[in-house]
Amino acid sequence: MGRIRGVVAFTLSMFALLAGVLVVVPVERAVADGLELGPEGYFSKLSTGATPVATGSWASTRRIVFGKQGVSGTYGGASVSGGYKALAKGKIDSVADADFGVNQAYSKSATTSVAANEALLWADDVVTAGFAFDTSYQPRNSFDSATGSYKSNLAMVSDAVGSANYSSFEQGLLRSARLEGVCTAAQSSSCGSGSYTQQTDSVNDYKVFPLSIGDVRRYFNHTSGVLPNVNLACPSGICNNSYSGSWLRSARWDKSHIAYVVGRDGHPVGSWADDTVLGLRPAVRLNLERLLLSAHSGNQSQVLSAPDVSSPDSLRLTFVDADARVVLSKTPVIEQDAGVGGEWVLRDLEGSSNLDSQTGLGWKLVDPEDTSGEVVASGRTNYDAAADSDGNMVVPCETLTPGRDYTLSVWGQEDGSDTVGWSNRATKPITGTVTADGDGVCALDIRNPVAYGISLTGQTSGALTAYRIGEYRDEVFDQTGALKSVMLNTPTVPSWLKDTLKDAVVAADGTDVDADNPIGWVASRWLGYPTDPLSDDVTSAFSPYAGSLQLFAQELAKHTGSLGDAAGSLPAGTFSTLTTKVLTVSGPGLYLIVDSTQGEGGSLPIIVDTKVFNEALEDVVEDGMVDFADAGVKGKPRLGRAVLKTSVTDVAKRVVNDAGLDGFDVGSEVEFEIALRVPDLSGLSGVMYDAYAFKVEDMSAPGLTLPQAADVRVLVDVDPVSGVVAPNTDVTNTSGLTIGVSGQMLTVGGLKAVFAEDSGGHVANKATIPAGSLMRIRYAAVLNAGASFSAPGGGGLAPNANTVTLTRSKSDGDTEQRTASAHAYSFKVDVVKVDKDDTSTALGDARFEVSRDGQVLKFKQVSDGVYRLDTTGAAEVTTHADGTLSLLGVQARELSFRETQAPDGYFKVSDFMVEVVPVWNADASEVTVASYRTSGSNMAYVSQDGRSVTVADPARSLANLPYTGGIGILLLLIVGGVFLVFAVRPYYLSHRAEATANILI
Repeated sequence: MGRIRGVVAFTLSMFALLAGVLVVVPVERAVADGLELGPEGYFSKLSTGATPVATGSWASTRRIVFGKQGVSGTYGGASVSGGYKALAKGKIDSVADADFGVNQAYSKSATTSVAANEALLWADDVVTAGFAFDTSYQPRNSFDSATGSYKSNLAMVSDAVGSANYSSFEQGLLRSARLEGVCTAAQSSSCGSGSYTQQTDSVNDYKVFPLSIGDVRRYFNHTSGVLPNVNLACPSGICNNSYSGSWLRSARWDKSHIAYVVGRDGHPVGSWADDTVLGLRPAVRLNLERLLLSAHSGNQSQVLSAPDVSSPDSLRLTFVDADARVVLSKTPVIEQDAGVGGEWVLRDLEGSSNLDSQTGLGWKLVDPEDTSGEVVASGRTNYDAAADSDGNMVVPCETLTPGRDYTLSVWGQEDGSDTVGWSNRATKPITGTVTADGDGVCALDIRNPVAYGISLTGQTSGALTAYRIGEYRDEVFDQTGALKSVMLNTPTVPSWLKDTLKDAVVAADGTDVDADNPIGWVASRWLGYPTDPLSDDVTSAFSPYAGSLQLFAQELAKHTGSLGDAAGSLPAGTFSTLTTKVLTVSGPGLYLIVDSTQGEGGSLPIIVDTKVFNEALEDVVEDGMVDFADAGVKGKPRLGRAVLKTSVTDVAKRVVNDAGLDGFDVGSEVEFEIALRVPDLSGLSGVMYDAYAFKVEDMSAPGLTLPQAADVRVLVDVDPVSGVVAPNTDVTNTSGLTIGVSGQMLTVGGLKAVFAEDSGGHVANKATIPAGSLMRIRYAAVLNAGASFSAPGGGGLAPNANTVTLTRSKSDGDTEQRTASAHAYSFKVDVVKVDKDDTSTALGDARFEVSRDGQVLKFKQVSDGVYRLDTTGAAEVTTHADGTLSLLGVQARELSFRETQAPDGYFKVSDFMVEVVPVWNADASEVTVASYRTSGSNMAYVSQDGRSVTVADPARSLANLPYTGGIGILLLLIVGGVFLVFAVRPYYLSHRAEATANILI
């Protein structure tokens, strides 16, 4: 089978070589992963749904240092240990009626749910002085309530502890959510009818909270009622700051003034809501998605003794700050220590990061083939040798499997502390490989990561923040090293991002969205990469005003808190003047960039892809960063570049019906849109309403025939009566608004009648159409026979320009003007017929039939050898005596030429294709250059100056005998036929070859 495949591959490659093109192999879709940090040493060893205390014991469960320790900065200055233990690793659903052994309706409660990739932690002691559950005049057991926005004293202390006892970094790792198993009745009545069915979820969200009475059953396996339980008890049976115990959040359902507690010896029982001898023993739900390492709290190693409450080697956690990066300043090596024991040690591990206060570098070594969740070794460079130096920089080379590649991760680290919060902050790690030979000698290969950035051009006073919303997979490069294809997938971190993106797509009028990969769905329809069949909106990537991509971006900008951590930022003032800067981002993929001052005239949100790293070109082109070879062709977006799009502008104009960015045939309608913003008239209170001017004059090139005035539409994005957002509301018939067409001029006057009113004789904004609302003027012009035609290869770009002028009043009563232009393109194709064996000999009187998408086109002769597209014309065109043929007024799409009559004494050439390839500027408003591309026959090729396509006819001679129809032409037809089946055109794939929903091609 392998030999057969090899023969087929070789045969196809030979056919490709004969045709002078490259065969492109399709890429299979891959499933995307999130931030790949690997196992971290403790939680990664726990199975989904694990409950360590319930299945073991409190003493056998590893202690974790988290939050502050001591009294500095804690709530109320209370003494805390900073110790926690994991009660569960999610996903674990809430149980509605867990009972701790009393088996009465009043004693059951719902348990705390734990989300996937999340841990439920409980402090090993009380962290506050004693306080009452409720401090109202008549204390009750309602935890919180929508009535009067009530929160119990217990709920408020929980919030206060959450704000005081943890670092801001740690607070960002805790999930804020509703709590199960509480009473939410009005405080005045509370819960006391005798049944646990009164319970519900809390009204408010909490990061820090007391456990429920049901949790003592669920997470401690306590089934013995009010008997003491060592797993629930405070250390040595005496609670810190409060000798009696700690509050639970659940009510006793038959007594409105009693709530449940855990006594100091671990017995659960009800207590009066006004008791002040009980404190808070907090629980938290800790997100594990960015957990990089769980290690010895003293030296960050994996050398740990048996778990014990008093053990000094508690676990300390290191989490990744997604916006932090590290750069190594040296090349680290693994060398054998010359000291006693001859251990292998990681040396020259040095570097810097953008952390606020880097305290050193951390590292870990893992076996990628080991699925147990173990970390082979770990450490850091800044350990305290006086405290404990064992294992901190030691790499156990002698125990590694020879020949296996182990993954070494290195990161910049900012240590937590007992006064700030124990958790360490880390950069995104750099990874390399460690390989041991049979003699236990380690080799290390690690290098600095590739730096990704997006070049932004524009002006704004705001700060810019980037969020990663799509990730690349399976990059494929062409023979030049340029990008050929790349998968775009929805990240899996944070876990809710998929739903956030899908909801935003739906809000932007997306239908039949791929719920598993919504960002792939967006890529195939809205990012500006044409598909087959053409999607309804591939130009929105360039439009600052309309288009589904911009609606999608604006919807996402409302929910940045659900997009995960910021992946890059630039401070306010960076773009105070028109400039270009690079926004460094966390890695390759698709990003949303949000301006903090959008509402005050800053940039609209932008969605843009990064370039892709090609290691083979690392030392050749831009540090290996490459784009699609055809970036900019037919408006295909350029990767890694974006223009700030102002959200408050004077006037803008664009063509809206050129989805493929191919231009237009002569006779086609060109739909234009003029975009205006409703002005803020508060500064024009001194201008009389009758004198206020706001008029649009639109001048078209002679090649465009304007419509009748009745066919022009004026639209706004709000209902002018109710003020409710309503895109595409037609206000054309507003009294006072006038539309006129005269020759090449379209005039829209009286626009003030749409958005302004007479207030005591002075102009003022209508309340229902606020300043900043979008107004659009839409109309369709026809590209007529007098149009200008753009020629490839430097032959001249001749857009059919269309310029709008806005005349408006200023605060001093004078007027000012603002202009904008849009261009409609139609193209010219030049063919020159020559003798194959003597290209200086031109051949006239060759006839061709020209078709597109299988349909024969018709042309009207303008002069000898010059034809213009016309549905009333003839189906054949003929070359001039000098061999030239010019076709005018066609779209930049592939044309198929079939020679129906060759010049006397010559064979006809086989069918060939000619395509005009326009390259557009960054916002797809103008063509910067155009060129030809040919295929189908090596007898048709682009001329040396690029201004025409040369077609070489073979003369009827002995040298050209294969063209007589003998065995030679049969062989060529077979080769050509196989090639047409398997080969794919190189360099540029048009929209007709771009049908894969989640591939950018």
